[in-house]
Amino acid sequence: MNSQVFYIIVAMMFASATLSIIFFIAWKTMGEKPHALSWSLGFLGATCQWFLNLISGVFPSHEAYWLTVNAFALILITLGIRGHCQRTDCQRLPENLWPFAALVYAAIVWTTVVDPHTGFRMALVPAAAAGTLFLSALMIIRHREASRPAEWAAASAMVVFGLTQGIAAGMAVLQGPVGDEAYLSLYVHYNFLTLPAGYMAMGMFVIFMLASDISEQMKEIAVRDELTGLLNRRGFNDQAAAAFAQARRSDLPVSVVMADIDRFKFINDEYGHATGDTALEHFANVLNSGRRANDILARVGGEEFALIVPGTELRAAMQIANELRAKIDSQPMLLDGENLPMTASFGVATISAKDSCMSDIIVRADRALYRSKRAGRNQVDLESSQMLRATDGSLKPVTI
Repeated sequence: MNSQVFYIIVAMMFASATLSIIFFIAWKTMGEKPHALSWSLGFLGATCQWFLNLISGVFPSHEAYWLTVNAFALILITLGIRGHCQRTDCQRLPENLWPFAALVYAAIVWTTVVDPHTGFRMALVPAAAAGTLFLSALMIIRHREASRPAEWAAASAMVVFGLTQGIAAGMAVLQGPVGDEAYLSLYVHYNFLTLPAGYMAMGMFVIFMLASDISEQMKEIAVRDELTGLLNRRGFNDQAAAAFAQARRSDLPVSVVMADIDRFKFINDEYGHATGDTALEHFANVLNSGRRANDILARVGGEEFALIVPGTELRAAMQIANELRAKIDSQPMLLDGENLPMTASFGVATISAKDSCMSDIIVRADRALYRSKRAGRNQVDLESSQMLRATDGSLKPVTI
């Protein structure tokens, strides 16, 4: 082994070890996501592979060396695509990919020991790598409707690296069954030219994609209530502003329903804060059940929740609030095998010509909520500026 090859292999070994450590740290710090662990173990296998290249002289035969090194290469390839399956929740590929790796390895054994064919045995691993890289890139891009820049970058790097590996496989096949010195030299030079750069680019862009995932996760945490999983006040305000702007642009109604658990302090004092937390989770689940995709539901205070229903006028919003009130009343919380009754009060308001932002509607819905509280709880009310009584006692919205 000449010095240039030695230094390249050493550099690749340490680079693989570094990538393995980075993905392991990511696994430990981002909630032990399985894809990060798969990639960490995959690059650990690659580290072993490059190390075995350094000590190839200790093997009793070239065949033993070849079979061992390629086993570790297939570990990297299989764990690599497995990680992308885990990250994207891919349903098209089977959960267990090891049988496919075993088939490729069986073909390597066959072309190395049983029916030797130099071209095929050297082409199998780069061909498998090319196929899994293309599949991984496809999974990344199809994972969500609008892929993030980091995902496009990682997928692009995989496609380019996959193409170089496919070309390498083609060069390997050109050697024929007994090998050809000219094609072997071309294959070796091409690999040392493209493999390190493609390998490192792919690894770094996957790290970039993982960092993008963590960033999005942090953003999500910042706008989500930890207990109920609903939007918190910050997330609610952002989406509320967008809903108001959309209502103004489309000249469609938008309504707000404010909800508050009745006598929540009594639940906390009587049963403890743990039960209070369970009550909040139960209440959030009931409110969230059956909601439309464009509805905006949030926990905006201790036991106070807000629901924005785009495209919904006042009377329909009143019906939604009444249905929610009835559901809360009819679905008591289960506590130690016993039902704990729960009721809630609701306030409703809809957009008017005078409103300059969603906060104006929320304030009116909040006033209506406290009207229902003062009126005896477990009911739905409107803020006075948006209601009048007909002769039959029904509520009618008015334009203000």
